[in-house]
Amino acid sequence: MIITQPVTSRAVSAGTTPASTGGTTALGKEDFLKLLITQLRYQDPLDPLDQNEFLSQTAQFTQLETLQNIGKQLEDLKALSSGASLTQAAGLLGKTASVSRGETAFDGVNAVALPFTLSDSAATVDIDVLDAQGNRLRRLSAGATPAGSSAAVWDGTDDAGYGLVAGTYGYRVSVTGVAGAPAPLAIVAQGTITGLQTNGARLLYRMGTMVVRSEDIVEVQ
Repeated sequence: MIITQPVTSRAVSAGTTPASTGGTTALGKEDFLKLLITQLRYQDPLDPLDQNEFLSQTAQFTQLETLQNIGKQLEDLKALSSGASLTQAAGLLGKTASVSRGETAFDGVNAVALPFTLSDSAATVDIDVLDAQGNRLRRLSAGATPAGSSAAVWDGTDDAGYGLVAGTYGYRVSVTGVAGAPAPLAIVAQGTITGLQTNGARLLYRMGTMVVRSEDIVEVQ
């Protein structure tokens, strides 16, 4: 009598990998295929692998391979997109940019002015005071503002009315133009773009000591 010893296997669900133990790597598609072949080779002739289970494991292998291929294609696409963005952004180096974002120093006591300039025409203006991470702390509404130089006054409190500590804060100006007409540009600062940097997936521009986002740039000359 020939005694066979069945090999116990664990099916791998599509989109998952077994946890690593003892420093072993995750089960890949080649390991999955080897395991399936080994299972077939050592199956008990008197109790062969159920056809439905075999088809299920084969389908799982196909799904695993498809998901891995999709992941590789997404990584390639991400790298290509990132390279194109950097190439485009590099073309702005050395150019003068007008931005809708600025910085102000707050001493913890006295109110500060947040200057800005509206080009061409009047508009309704909102000013957001920001922390170092770009999160909004306070929204000021300047209402209808004529074209030219203006300033909003910030008393150093957040939206809840609590006083903030002394430090350097950012602020961003947004405008709403007259219905049917293009909104004017809200310019807070101008300067030369001197460098690039990344913050996760976000591309940032250095303009002197200030770091601005691409959406903060309203005009490039």
